[in-house]
Amino acid sequence: MQLFLVNDIQTGASRGFAMGAVRQDGHLPFPMPNRPFAISQEWRELTFMHWKVDPERLKPHLPDGLEIDLFNGEAYVGVIPFVMKNVRPRGLPSVPGISTFAEFNVRTYVIKDGQAGVFFLTLDAKSLVTCSYAPRAYGLPYRYAKAKVKYEGESLQWRSRRSSDGAELIGSTSNKGPLQSSDSNTLEHYFFERYCLYTEHHGCIRRAYVYHQPWSFTEAEVNLESNSLLESYNMGLDALSPDLIHYSQGLLVKTWPIEVAEKIHVDDRRDFLFLDGDCGLCHRLATFIDKRLGKGKNLGYRPILDEDAQRVIQTLPAKLRDADSVYLIRNGKPYIRSAAGIRCVLYMRWYYKMWFPVLWLIPLPLRNIGYRLIAKYRHKFFKRPSECLFRVD
Repeated sequence: MQLFLVNDIQTGASRGFAMGAVRQDGHLPFPMPNRPFAISQEWRELTFMHWKVDPERLKPHLPDGLEIDLFNGEAYVGVIPFVMKNVRPRGLPSVPGISTFAEFNVRTYVIKDGQAGVFFLTLDAKSLVTCSYAPRAYGLPYRYAKAKVKYEGESLQWRSRRSSDGAELIGSTSNKGPLQSSDSNTLEHYFFERYCLYTEHHGCIRRAYVYHQPWSFTEAEVNLESNSLLESYNMGLDALSPDLIHYSQGLLVKTWPIEVAEKIHVDDRRDFLFLDGDCGLCHRLATFIDKRLGKGKNLGYRPILDEDAQRVIQTLPAKLRDADSVYLIRNGKPYIRSAAGIRCVLYMRWYYKMWFPVLWLIPLPLRNIGYRLIAKYRHKFFKRPSECLFRVD
């Protein structure tokens, strides 16, 4: 079998990476977040098996708020065994015995607000750490499995058996054909060139951005012995006969934390503060912050009852959605009440930021009691404005 290396790191600096890191962004369909990435990893020895699927049989497996991304009117589901290698938080080294493990996933292709991505129906991994952490932090449906992906001679053997219910994937891959990359508007480009994933976390659709260089791959053949991973979804497919097969040795990947997928505008990457448009105190607060923004800081504002704000709020978990509160959407994460208010100083000049650690010394119960008292009596001390006067742009 002829092996090949992917050109993982090329020239071209970009925001969002640690100092000294370089990357080339010309292939990206949308920009990555301005903040630093969270996790570095390698995806290695990947076998991509895809089946055409009836969209109506796929739709029940997707959460509300995500659309199936079709290619020439066809929907697809994929099964991918591979090795997650050197998984580590930014700035930390990989840990032997923990950072590298086999993973087997079932995925499909979705789109929201014009940003095409991946949605995982299931992820099976031989990693207790990942199977414990990822569902809580990302909402990803990881389950522990005894799994391996390993060469035996010229054949790449893969085997996985889930501990909870015995669902398994067993087979092997052999290469054929030359190394290639995908052209725009091709089926391979539709499969490979995706730079975000979607997940449902606490009842909220979230998006996580994923950066890598364009994929290199070959066509491949598989000997598929068992595939109950896919059979369990009852989508009317011959689980042992994929329609398309590809192989890639893999690439380096950077991922960002999940964020609220619903945005004021898909191209607007600002943080937003949602305030009561009928409250004199809120107007004074917005004006106070806006006149004292730190250099390079750009905070957007909306009245809570504004259509844009309500669209975002209604996608949040119920305990946040039903809160009578100000909202701060910072780095894609929602905050309410005192947690939102205290973080507002982070947008202000340096001498205001000094208050941030001091304010956190106040116990949460006292902070929220103070917040509720101010919210309850604010109209007694601050005149209601005749119209919303703080900046909305």
